[in-house]
Formats: sequence, C-alpha cells, structure tokens
Amino acid sequence: MASNGTIPPPIPEVSADLKFDGGVKVGWAPVKRRIVNSLKTQGLLGYTDGTIAKPSPSPPIPPPPPPTPAPSATATATTATTATATPIPTLTDTSKATAVFSLSPSLEEWVFQNNRAKGIVESHIDDLPSLMPKVDDKTAKEVFDTLDGEFAKKDGMRKVLTERCLRSFVFQEAEPIDEFFKQLQEIRKEAVEAGNAIEDKTFHHLPVLAS
Repeated sequence: MASNGTIPPPIPEVSADLKFDGGVKVGWAPVKRRIVNSLKTQGLLGYTDGTIAKPSPSPPIPPPPPPTPAPSATATATTATTATATPIPTLTDTSKATAVFSLSPSLEEWVFQNNRAKGIVESHIDDLPSLMPKVDDKTAKEVFDTLDGEFAKKDGMRKVLTERCLRSFVFQEAEPIDEFFKQLQEIRKEAVEAGNAIEDKTFHHLPVLAS
C-alpha cells in the first residue's frame, strides 16, 4: 500500500438503483461513465486502462559472503604484509515509498491500489460474482474489460429497443392522462440512458403521435 503516510480516499458508496444489473433495468453506458469518473477522482484509472502496469518483483538480496577464516600463527609470522578482511557490503532496502497517486508504484503498492480499483468497479455492480464467477482471480483491468466487452454490445440492442418502445407508445382512452405522461417520461428516461438523443422538440411531438 501507499507508504508515505497519506491515507487513500475511501471508496464511495453507490445506491442500489444506480448499480448495473446486467442490463435489465440499468444500462452499461451510464454505469461505465460513473465508474471511470470515480476511478479518475481516486487516481486509479491507470489500473483499468493499462497505463499503470504491474511491476516485476524485486530481485532477491544475495546473502552476505562467509567470513574470512583467521590466519594461522605460522602464516602470521612469515607474512610480511597484514591481511585485510574483505569488507561486508551493507544491505539496504532500495525500494522507495510512492505516493497514493503514483504512476510507478512498487509491487506491494500496485497490488493494494489494484484491489482498490477493482473494489470501485464492483461497488457499481449489483452482485458482480453472478456476472463474473471467477472475479477474485482477475485484476481490475480484466474485470473492467470483461464487463465492457460483453455489455457494450448489449447496450446497442437496448438503445434500439428503447427508442422503438418510446415511439410506439400508444395512449389508451381508459387511462388517465397524467398516468400516460408519467409512463412516457419513464420510457424517455430509459431511452436516453441507453444512449439515444431524444430532444425536447422531438419528445413534444410524441404525445400527438401516440394519440
């Protein structure tokens, strides 16, 4: 984890009605946008877009050389020069602590921040393990890419279906007019969240067409 004394920002909570449910009620596109923005504010976007790569493990520190054996009394008497003991190198930890928003973290810090990034993604998903059974074995990037790859395509179908539903919505004479407009607003909201651009001018013509 970040070891420079800075406390990382907490992972924000997401209300249940905004969580992605596999595209049943909530589309992937608005959830993806909120995930990206949340990752940006936490300085963790690089863990899902691949710009902050996992560093290689540090090489092991070699053991110190064995001590030089003491010379015998005979060798000491006949040796003209004084033997000098081989100096033992001082072993120091060369790893440097990096900041919370570092683009070049140590391996330990990368693992910690990667788990935080994955936690942010999961906080926006309703029951992520049901959508991705082996989620615990994946990195934040793998989780995000899997969700985006699978559900971005479904969003395209949802976009077409919601616009078709909006334009084919028909007013029933036995239905109260305020209930009709309430349902029409809800359908428009779903169409916009799916990625459709329903301008006010176009929307105001729909009640006329529906009648």
